[in-house]
Amino acid sequence: MSLRTVLDHLAPLARSLRKGQVPEGGDPSLLFNAAVEGGYLVAAADGTVDAAELGTLKRAILALAGDDLRSDDLDALVEDLIDLRASEGEAARCKAVGELLAAHKAADEGLYLAAAIAYASNGLDRKELAVLERIAHSAGLSQAGLVTLATQVRDDLGRRSLPE
Repeated sequence: MSLRTVLDHLAPLARSLRKGQVPEGGDPSLLFNAAVEGGYLVAAADGTVDAAELGTLKRAILALAGDDLRSDDLDALVEDLIDLRASEGEAARCKAVGELLAAHKAADEGLYLAAAIAYASNGLDRKELAVLERIAHSAGLSQAGLVTLATQVRDDLGRRSLPE
């Protein structure tokens, strides 16, 4: 998988986050958390976050936050995502993530990252697609828009097709 392709696609968002300037005057930390959590939710959709998904997620976090993020902070962030999903449930977190992405006009970027995490390991399966659909719905992205975005990610990464 070409993680460089994903990181290049997310570079404008990363620059905005680092400058503290995000669309619609939103909160950069909320947007960062929403984008990262969307990726985690997709990775965890099948009940297991494997090494490829976790590695891709961590590299994306570093790309968005800047390479100066300490390893301990990175691990704590991932633990927080695990705790949020466990305490509030997947559906509630998908809704919250989608709403935050919509409020920041960053649905495409957040869902692009989430789809890339899914493709990091064995392609996009039905459970991962269902999570993407929940986030997309809450973010105001249509089913057709999600299919277009997921297909773009697949093509960018040279992976297999969407499940039928």
